[in-house]
Amino acid sequence: MTRTSQRGSDREAVLAAVAAEALTDRAPRGRVLVMGDLDGGLSAALHGTGCKVVPWQRQALGGRPASAWPPEGPFGGVVLRLPQGRAAFAMDLNAAAARLEPGSPLWIYGSKDEGIQSVPKHLGGLAEAPQSILVKRHARVLELRRTAEPARGELEDWRETLTLALPGVAAPVEIVTYPGLFAHGRLDAGTACLLETLPEIKAGARVLDFGCGAGVIGRAIRERVPDARITLLDVDALALHAARRNVPDADPVLSDGWAGLAAGERFDLIVTNPPIHRGKDEDFSILDALATQASARLRPKGALVAVVQRTAGAGKLFSAGLKNASLLLETPQFQVWRGG
Repeated sequence: MTRTSQRGSDREAVLAAVAAEALTDRAPRGRVLVMGDLDGGLSAALHGTGCKVVPWQRQALGGRPASAWPPEGPFGGVVLRLPQGRAAFAMDLNAAAARLEPGSPLWIYGSKDEGIQSVPKHLGGLAEAPQSILVKRHARVLELRRTAEPARGELEDWRETLTLALPGVAAPVEIVTYPGLFAHGRLDAGTACLLETLPEIKAGARVLDFGCGAGVIGRAIRERVPDARITLLDVDALALHAARRNVPDADPVLSDGWAGLAAGERFDLIVTNPPIHRGKDEDFSILDALATQASARLRPKGALVAVVQRTAGAGKLFSAGLKNASLLLETPQFQVWRGG
């Protein structure tokens, strides 16, 4: 049962193609930073224009290089794929602006349903009012010029620390997070459901927090079982950067799914609140991978415990792919499943 969102892949291909069409004759000579080009299509198109393309993205999709923060400038221009959410946009915009000299070009591209038309309201003085240089196939490409307004250009300028009460943990804990991370600034209700239903974890158990985000689940397990051997896995380099600060003695793995784990690695417990969106589009491929491949990653008597939205239809999926699948908890919004 494969439910990978073709729509999400198509969206990125369309946006990259429209941006490439708009920028082919506009890219300046010298180094151009391309931020957030998820499938690499725009970077590939710009390579033949005479500029030196420096790609950067946070997500290690398909095994591509990823890092938590863009490389240092200056650059002759920056191209920014509009991120999801106003806070994430503010952070990426500042990172881009810090790598440009005043007067240098900044291009921002995205689709109408992602809010590209609202960009002029959220520039914070870092760039002059934009011009739309191409509107096509529900996509828009904006051209801006950098001002002299100072930018918050370092990653730790955006670090936030919040105090969370975690189910099963005696005292509130401090959690490091950054704009744009999942459930930024709060305890996600699904994560709370998972923590409320976690089975007893034996001392010294090997635990994998799959799709760890900022590492809230891993941190809760560390508080409960101080000598558990925890591995944190996520495709997002910024999420993993935060998770390493929240569970500093865990083993971090930057990976698009299982690929980053050694072939023989097995765990007593795999816990996950898996993402089912890629941007605005649903993508159930992670659920499919968990149902079909988690058993091979478990030690004898090991278990996968996953919280999913009820609308994801995970029951049939887990029942077909996992041994002894059982529903541990159900709320109007979430289900918690266990299987081996």
